[in-house]
Amino acid sequence: MSLNVRIAWRNLWRNRRRTWLTAGGISFAIFLVVSAMSLQLGQYDVMIENATSMMVGHIQLQDERYIEERHFEDTVPEASQLISILSREPKIASIAPRVELFALASVGERSFGVQVFGVDWEAERNTVSFLKFVKTGRIPVADHETIIGSTLARNLGVSIGDEIILLGAAKRAGVGAMAVTIVGLFETNFPEIDRNMVWVSLGGVREGFGLGDEFHSLIIRTFDVSNSLEVRNALEKKLASHDPRSNVVIRDWPEIMPEINQMIDIDRLSAEIMYLLLELIVVFSVINSFIIIVFERTKEFGMLIAIGMKPKDILWLVQWEAFFGWVIGMVVGVSLSWLLILWLTRTGIPLPSDLQELAAQMFMPSRIYPAFSTEAIFTAPLILLVGTQFAAFISSIRILYMRPIEVLRGK
Repeated sequence: MSLNVRIAWRNLWRNRRRTWLTAGGISFAIFLVVSAMSLQLGQYDVMIENATSMMVGHIQLQDERYIEERHFEDTVPEASQLISILSREPKIASIAPRVELFALASVGERSFGVQVFGVDWEAERNTVSFLKFVKTGRIPVADHETIIGSTLARNLGVSIGDEIILLGAAKRAGVGAMAVTIVGLFETNFPEIDRNMVWVSLGGVREGFGLGDEFHSLIIRTFDVSNSLEVRNALEKKLASHDPRSNVVIRDWPEIMPEINQMIDIDRLSAEIMYLLLELIVVFSVINSFIIIVFERTKEFGMLIAIGMKPKDILWLVQWEAFFGWVIGMVVGVSLSWLLILWLTRTGIPLPSDLQELAAQMFMPSRIYPAFSTEAIFTAPLILLVGTQFAAFISSIRILYMRPIEVLRGK
């Protein structure tokens, strides 16, 4: 075997031009696929992080009935105790309790239906990025202060410093009400949010709408969004040991935002088809190269068989030559793609100005950054390794059926 390896390496350089052309095709395919996959995976990471960090978080904990019906009375009790228990999970970065309700926002004779979020401002700031969209004014600090969307402010005819009244159903019958002062206006570029949402303090909502130490949603942020499923499973075990009869449901981001997950799956599938077609083209070029090699060296192989070398050993010799060609192509392709990815992780690829608004709607930044990934680094080289060895095997099968006398006579 060691002799075959040495001979195969030497044979590889008997025709340097063909060797470099074959290895170049392999390296180009690896470079293209690894670079494209890294950019693609980098987009997914940013898309997931931007989508989840805006409002929903990586994991949510809610009452099962609230998920299905969205009734105001379907709250989770013992909020402080539950948060204390879940906070012991080491992979959790922050937890934010949230109360949600639908109410009527009124100013004078103007009224609009709105969705009210009662939040702990400090916990919310640490868990999601929504408060960064406050463009005018400041973040509330008192129970009677609020931030609203800029579109809603125009519809109501109010500005910073004005007071609005929030009216809605309280938990234990009757009507709940809050009088809050606008201290900030947010702009998200999502019309539904800017037109319909009002954010107030958690304490103010609990007092105005008859709630105790309870919440509708517990928004959880992990240190790494890729670990959300693992953290979710750990939290489910803690919750089961705390209260086996609980109706609380824990969901990670693919369940909360299935449209993002589906978008990624569709994009990934279409890209994988393109990568596979490119790799098949390279494999066919390798098949062509080895067909030429076998035909050009027919007499050489016939002589080796005539002096006692077994056809299967010659077949192994060709396989080793193919393997060394792949190694050269792989080293060049991975090295070039690694250098490109390293450079792009610092500079990024700027999007055209006309695509930046569309990118924002898809939770994408104005620049695209690649991500180092073992999936990207290993997938393309391994597929081309299999393809190259298969191409060499298919091209050299005829060696098994060679007759030395006919070959040496040129028949």
